[in-house]
Amino acid sequence: MHELKTTSEVMDALGGNPGVAKLTGSKPKAVWNWRSFDKFPSNTYAVMIVALQERGKTAPASLWGMKSPEVAS
Repeated sequence: MHELKTTSEVMDALGGNPGVAKLTGSKPKAVWNWRSFDKFPSNTYAVMIVALQERGKTAPASLWGMKSPEVAS
């Protein structure tokens, strides 16, 4: 699976601003602002991760302010 590293990469993979607005049920102006943010709103995590997986892509949970589970060594 291809991992995306930035909010802009995620948004491009999900159809740009219009696609993300429709997917998340968010206002276009709010979505437009996300491109310049380091993180998406956490309430968009589940829907966006599923949509990315359907496209063969993934992104770190930290892009939504989530902590990733630590892997035991």
